[in-house]
Amino acid sequence: MKSPRRQADRRAATVTALLGATIDSLVEVGYAGTTTRSVAERAGVSQGAQQHYFRTKTDLVDAAMIRLVEQLVADANAQPIDADNEAERAAALLDRLWEIHNLPITPAVFELFNVARTDPEIATQVKAALSRGMDAIRTIAHALLPTFAARPDFDDTIDIIVATVRGTVIIAAIPGADTLHSPWPKLKEHLLAQVITDPAVAVSSAAHTI
Repeated sequence: MKSPRRQADRRAATVTALLGATIDSLVEVGYAGTTTRSVAERAGVSQGAQQHYFRTKTDLVDAAMIRLVEQLVADANAQPIDADNEAERAAALLDRLWEIHNLPITPAVFELFNVARTDPEIATQVKAALSRGMDAIRTIAHALLPTFAARPDFDDTIDIIVATVRGTVIIAAIPGADTLHSPWPKLKEHLLAQVITDPAVAVSSAAHTI
């Protein structure tokens, strides 16, 4: 008789294989080309085992989306950003965001963005995933840049930076379209200028607009 721990390890391994196969399928053939059968084949498990854990394609994709966010957040925290001052930490944070949005798994996220436009069920999961991801990025930014984070518009600035990075990466994924925007070093220079400002000036400016 198999021990409960061994059974639990086997279940965890099967789920991990299925979610990894789902993410790989989304990257390689997109949502439309992803099926429960093909995912089971990629994962090396029977379709019966796949249906035991995830009854439908939507169940698989929902769980994969959660796993994707977990992986992206883990990558964001994987290597501590160690720099002498906040300006250098801000520059390193921008590079980290760029790297995260260019990971091999990132196209799977973008694929689901497109699906969410017309699929209410996927849209619910994508919205929740985006919320968790942005909360994590803001938390990291506040911890790394406490002085700059004192600005009343700091969270808006971080949101704009992420939106710029995300949009640039999406466009760059189109064959031949990567030349339609500035390269990352130039974009980074402009984005960094939005972060590195004098908090006192920003607070004073905000007070005058109230």
